[in-house]
Amino acid sequence: MAMTSDTTPDPAPRLLDFTVLGPVRAWRGATRLDLGPLRQQALLAALLLRPDMTVSQRELLDGVWGVEPPGSGSKIVPVYVHRLRRCLGTLGEHAQESVIARERGGYRFVSRGTAVDLMRLDETADEAAAARRSGDLAAAASACLDALALFQGEPLAGLPGPFAEAERLRLEERRLSLLQEKIECQFQLGRFVDAVGELHALMPKHPHSESLTSLLMRALYGSGRQADALAAYSHLRHRLVEDLGVEPGERLRRVHQAVLRGDDAALDLVPRDEAGRGAGTPVPPARRVPDELPAEVGELVGRQDELALLTGGGGPAVVAVDGVAGAGKTALAVCAARALRRDHPDGCLFVELHGHDERRDAVPPERALRRLLRAVGAGNASGDLDELAASWRSATAGLRLLLVLDDASGADQVRPLLPAGAGSRVLVTGRRRLVGLDVDRRVSLGGLTRQAAEALLTRIVGAERAAAEPVAVRELAAMCDRLPLALCIAGARLQSRPSWAIGHLVHRMADARGRLAELTAEDRSVEGAFRLSYDRLPAAERRAFRALGTAPDGRSGHRALAAALGWAAQGAERALENLVDANLVQQPSVHQYRLNGLLALFAQELAAEESQTPGRAGLVAVAGTPSGL
Repeated sequence: MAMTSDTTPDPAPRLLDFTVLGPVRAWRGATRLDLGPLRQQALLAALLLRPDMTVSQRELLDGVWGVEPPGSGSKIVPVYVHRLRRCLGTLGEHAQESVIARERGGYRFVSRGTAVDLMRLDETADEAAAARRSGDLAAAASACLDALALFQGEPLAGLPGPFAEAERLRLEERRLSLLQEKIECQFQLGRFVDAVGELHALMPKHPHSESLTSLLMRALYGSGRQADALAAYSHLRHRLVEDLGVEPGERLRRVHQAVLRGDDAALDLVPRDEAGRGAGTPVPPARRVPDELPAEVGELVGRQDELALLTGGGGPAVVAVDGVAGAGKTALAVCAARALRRDHPDGCLFVELHGHDERRDAVPPERALRRLLRAVGAGNASGDLDELAASWRSATAGLRLLLVLDDASGADQVRPLLPAGAGSRVLVTGRRRLVGLDVDRRVSLGGLTRQAAEALLTRIVGAERAAAEPVAVRELAAMCDRLPLALCIAGARLQSRPSWAIGHLVHRMADARGRLAELTAEDRSVEGAFRLSYDRLPAAERRAFRALGTAPDGRSGHRALAAALGWAAQGAERALENLVDANLVQQPSVHQYRLNGLLALFAQELAAEESQTPGRAGLVAVAGTPSGL
């Protein structure tokens, strides 16, 4: 393009830039062009993806409309071409030459003077292949990453017609091929952890892909997660058998057997001599950095402020996240850990302490320490708690670890597990406020904001369905106390009942006596989660919780509770304060305690189960007046 001065404009039009690796878009310089309706865009794509080739009107008609041609037949093609020519303008110094040329029998997209992101993809992929052939694996992985970055969502997003659909599939396969190429390079460089997250994100879109599962298994195994690698195989096998009636192929079965044997060579995870390296140069084995973060813990919605507290620069070394059952503590901690992973090069460890698990007892700190020592390569340790804790401090003194301790039952379970490394960080989750544990920051979770709760329901049931019943969505979110677990269960029930209106579930939950029963889906239950917390309480606190459920509006002062139960005021206050620490009771002000929403319904059900609740009438009479505080 010619140079211009301030007074002499350049008469030549600016370069045209097109994207097809996402929505079809066009720019002239910095100006975005309006390409018209989707069918018109689909016709443009049919020309763009066959540059400098003549495409007949019949091919365009069949490719864009398929078996449902428009009423005007082939006459619509020249109309759309005319509109596109007006929109796109002319080429370069040839002021009369259109980017869409008319040829005998059809039309041709003139590629001269234009740029299409698909061309850049081809060039970058060629660079990646050349770098790998030369033995520069890091450059090859970087070039593949650059190529993948050109994709901006689904290729040809939203375009109708057989041609667009076929090209979408082809380009998606191209993307998967580039990803596999990049991951193979990462494997040879020992970067297993980086590959795990990408592969997990792809699996829901390709639930039957044996090639992706093979890569995922190798990445998990290379990250020190052999059990998760085997679980990935079992999950795919179940999907294949249930959905398609077939077993995994021979290649994937070989990967499975190699993982079972721990055969690094068969899994091709040890860097090999590449062209350009001396034949006798030893290649050090890839260093395994443990990454045990769970693959899926649900989407984090509405916790941006809390996430910032956990991930801020120069953040605290030990953070405790507490909250009522179902508040999303694990999801928050894992999301924060993923954001912090790069700052902890020695690994990310995740330990389920099972503080509230109906099928398993809480994990003793001795067992957790032996598992942690194995994870950092310190071998099979023995000894009592003090000896194991000393070994753990010694092993972690020089490390920068990220440790997530999930579902802690108490401070005594957590305290011996804290690493010694100055650069390490620990995220502890639990239903109780671990007041006996010295931490740098405490984050307590309750219900979501109204907007976040409605957004979570909308994501689950679908935007169109939620938009049709906005009032019902709001009512349902309120009935769920805006608690993530309750919202997810309610959303899952609606998801599995497409014939139900959202208002129908609202109507079913309108009767408070049956609301908790409605919030159950297979093995997930709000009432079951509450009961696990309740069952862990001492007898006195269980009695205080039941009694509070009989008070008007679930409110009472400690003296009213003491009088109703025949306790000393100090004993009633201690029980209520412990219930606050257990996140079963709220404390709006000093000496005032209350139950809200679903927890109040749960306490009422427990009280009803008691054939005779001592002091019940007295509690109602006293707690109902301010003088009873």
